[in-house]
Amino acid sequence: MKTFQKNHVAPGFTLIELLIVMAISTIIVAAVYSAYVTQNKIYNNQEAVAEMQQNLRAGLGALTRDIRMSGYDLLATADSGFVDSVSFSDGASPTPQTETVFSSSTQIAFTADLDGDGTIDLLPEDIDGNTIIDMTEMEQIAYRLNGTNLERYSTTTGTTEWQIIAEDIDNLEFQYLDQAGNPTADLDAVYTITVSILARSGRSEPDFNNNQTYSTASGANWTVNDNFRRRFLIRTIHCRNMGL
Repeated sequence: MKTFQKNHVAPGFTLIELLIVMAISTIIVAAVYSAYVTQNKIYNNQEAVAEMQQNLRAGLGALTRDIRMSGYDLLATADSGFVDSVSFSDGASPTPQTETVFSSSTQIAFTADLDGDGTIDLLPEDIDGNTIIDMTEMEQIAYRLNGTNLERYSTTTGTTEWQIIAEDIDNLEFQYLDQAGNPTADLDAVYTITVSILARSGRSEPDFNNNQTYSTASGANWTVNDNFRRRFLIRTIHCRNMGL
């Protein structure tokens, strides 16, 4: 008598099923990767914008604090105030290092007798008594835009130099106004300063186009056409020690 054995087929997937699974897996992986790339790009862009805003706040904050103290002269003997085309000096002997500074639409320079001793000190002193001499204790003060760096005149290192206060600053404008709010070329009549400042992000975005025009306080137009995000601010700063 013949006996028949049933053939057992091992469980598994057919080639077609494997191809379908691979195709679905590829679609899922591609979708996940695309979402990751998009989220990473958004994160990097947001980080660049946040850094730009912080950079702008730091630069404008330093400018504001210094300009508010311009002309401070408690004893009325330091002849402090805004200056133009003068030489700031570190007072070194016998050959002091000097730097010619200006008060114009793109630079600003002034003095302030911060320690109230009746003279403008050429080197910073420890005015607040914290044993640390820093830039806020300098009585010769100047700002300029050098390339895309906002710089402040300094002698805190023992040499005359310009220290970077903020980076990625596209443009800067100072407008000098008298007590009536009118533009003036008389530095002794300056009562307020209007600062227009344009900052840009530290990296470009290929899929972003910026072709805006920014109008300054004086009415000048700054037009850009590139792939950088920007922030533009106008701030009016009252010089509380001027015109007293």
